[in-house]
Order: sequence, then C-alpha cells, then structure tokens
Amino acid sequence: MWKQTFKKGVHTLHVPSSPGIKLNAHLSGLLEIREGHDTRAEKETFSLPDDVCIIPPMLSRTLVVAPTGDEPVTIATLTLSVETFRRFITEEDLKSRVPYLWDPYPVMRFDPLLAAMVKAVAAANEVGADDLYAQSAAQFIVAHLLTPHTAGSDKAAGALSTRQLETILSYMRENLEQPVSVGDLAALVSFSRFHFVRCFKATTGLTPYRYLTELRIDLACKYLENGNDTIARIGRRCGFSGSEHFSRSFRRIMGCTPSQYRTMRS
Repeated sequence: MWKQTFKKGVHTLHVPSSPGIKLNAHLSGLLEIREGHDTRAEKETFSLPDDVCIIPPMLSRTLVVAPTGDEPVTIATLTLSVETFRRFITEEDLKSRVPYLWDPYPVMRFDPLLAAMVKAVAAANEVGADDLYAQSAAQFIVAHLLTPHTAGSDKAAGALSTRQLETILSYMRENLEQPVSVGDLAALVSFSRFHFVRCFKATTGLTPYRYLTELRIDLACKYLENGNDTIARIGRRCGFSGSEHFSRSFRRIMGCTPSQYRTMRS
C-alpha cells in the first residue's frame, strides 16, 4: 500500500510499472485528474470520489492531478500480485473474466464498493493489520474485480445504447448556446465522467467535447451563410466563450477563419 498527499496546485503523479495490478483511489479531499500535460484536455478532467483507476501489470502512467478545494488530497495505491489473481482464477475457474484486467490502457471504473475497499485496506495498514486481514481483503477485491458488472459499470466498458446516445445528442443540440460540461452529459445517463467519455468515444469515434464543438461549428456555418450577425455575436450564439476561442475552433475544424468562410460562401 502506497499513499501520496497533494496540496493545492497542479502536480505530476508518475505511476511506475509493476508486475502487479494497481488500484488507485483517493482517500480525502476533492481532486481532478487528467493524463499528460496537454491543456487542450482541460474539458475532459475527472473527479475521483468513487472511481478507481485500474492500471494493468507492467504499465507506467504519468497523470496530472489538481486538488479542487482548499484541503489537501491523498491518493492511495494498492498493488495486487498477479499470483493472487492466478490462484483465485484456478480455484474458481474464472479464466474467461480476466482479459480486460490486462488491457493495455488504464481503466477508470466507477465502483463505490471497490473504492471503499481500497480505503479500508489503507486504514487497516495504518494501524498494522495482520497478514490474515490483507489476504482476506485481497481475495475479496479479486473476486469483486472478476465478477461481471451490471448496469452502469458494465455498460461503461463498451458503448452507449441507441437511446442513451439519442438522449445525449438531443441535449447537445438543444443547448448549443449554453455552457455544457462533461459532467452535465454524464449525469444524463448516470455514468461517472471518465466512463462516459470512454463510452461516448467508443460509440461516435470522438470525445464529447470534440463532438459538441463540431455541432457548434456546423451551426456557426449556417449563421455565416445566412445572416448579417457579426463574427463575435455568432460565436456567442454558438456557445463559444469569446472571439478567439471561436476563431481557433473554427479554423481547426474547417481549415479557415469564420471571416474567410463567410467571404467564400457569400
């Protein structure tokens, strides 16, 4: 068991590779986390209260973490040996349930019970619990990890259903002029933000932020082709925070500025 505390600010958390499976959960405070230092990913940061980050064996990761409140944040990392899984799998004949744990990418799983177990092991470790407690806890966690998920957690590993996707896209279209966050969209289908992003991308091939931006640019093109509103006003009507944000997003998707597009279409 390993713990690290972060004070207010932006910090880099390097999770080294290990022969075991790592479970990362946060013990206290409010936290946002993203992979890498690309500031363009700001729209896709995720809180961790009941999420557990599962990192497969021999995979290292560098994460950017930022406490969102005034209190320090503490993250706990529990490593389960591959031998523990193999022993349990052999005893219980659960081989068919293993492959996703060896996925080449970390998985952020919304799982309040698993998060609570990691916290319980961390607390027991603080007071010097014996080996029997550790072995029993490890066996329970392995059994839980290998149990097929139900409802939201299992669906989050794959794609959104047709009804879920229609709900999300309808909400996007109806709120193009308003601020829309990943949390707003995830709440519509009762997913954690991280799981929602994975599902949405698996379904559409795009992140929610990119998909929403393309819808806004499509609407902006219609305003540019039909009307005399200023570029700044069109940007605001399409949900962009300012002229620079609008122009930068428009150029990235359309290959030209809004003004150039209007000239070509007029």
